[in-house]
Amino acid sequence: MLKLSFLFGIITISIILFSANLPSISIYAQDIQYYYNNINENNSSLLNDLENIKNILESKVAKLATALQIASNLPQILQPPNINLVDPKVNGIPEDADIEKRKIAKILMDQFKEFNSILYYFNNGDIYFFEPFQDQLNLTATNFSFRDYYQVVNQTKKTYVSDAIISKATTGRNLAVIATPVINKDNNMTAILSGTINFNNYDEFLQTLNLQNNTRLVLVDKNGVKIGDSNENETSASKESFEKKQFSNLTSVKLALKGKSGSIEEKFDGKESQITFLPYDLFQNKRILLLIQDCNSGVNNSNKCIDNNNNKELHYLTRMF
Repeated sequence: MLKLSFLFGIITISIILFSANLPSISIYAQDIQYYYNNINENNSSLLNDLENIKNILESKVAKLATALQIASNLPQILQPPNINLVDPKVNGIPEDADIEKRKIAKILMDQFKEFNSILYYFNNGDIYFFEPFQDQLNLTATNFSFRDYYQVVNQTKKTYVSDAIISKATTGRNLAVIATPVINKDNNMTAILSGTINFNNYDEFLQTLNLQNNTRLVLVDKNGVKIGDSNENETSASKESFEKKQFSNLTSVKLALKGKSGSIEEKFDGKESQITFLPYDLFQNKRILLLIQDCNSGVNNSNKCIDNNNNKELHYLTRMF
């Protein structure tokens, strides 16, 4: 039996080794600070600034996905789930059953605070366990084959980052799931391991960027559902935020879904705005960054949107985490 400290050592060392094969993706704090410095030091365009922010967001998710991929190859996780341990009364296996798998889930949650929960499924989408156990008890569904992350992973046998979804735990949070297949030595998928990301993490990151008063930076999924928001008065984790879907009909979002990036003027929340948009691919899915600037805010005594051809810089201060 591997001890917990040794398990974490495997995960930590493996992430470092794995990241060596991903030169374009950085997962360390000093790299994030490098991006911050670059944004302020270079007279870059709005799109270049969004590109730098995109790199940071990608690196955060890559770190979590790598941790799940490594955990999915540990002997305890590779051991197939035992259907005889499932107790319908607790919506999966009891808290003291198959504890080695739960230990790994607890390590992941302890070492990667962005994870809100860790789940392990049978390959048909039935839940095997949910960590924390209390959330397992509060599940309102026990089969997740209807979810986009189950369907894509089941079809492709590759890691996938989901669209925004409403949790089936009674908390009803708006969140996203990173799911990875558990593949045995015969190259068969025996289970799925996943972690949920609370969108408060995205909000907190975007709010570390001290944007101009007339500027808002938002991250949305391909359905236009908000994932992160620089506006401290707008939370992305609530069910209300999921249902609002105020971004799905924007022309900028529709253009981004066609793979285009740039700036256009259009109405947002009834106000004429300039929206700079940047789509990017993320583990078989898509995300879109939207920089929204109010044209009629009176900032700098001007009622005009910023002319994107003037090579204006996205000005904001940096804060330490």
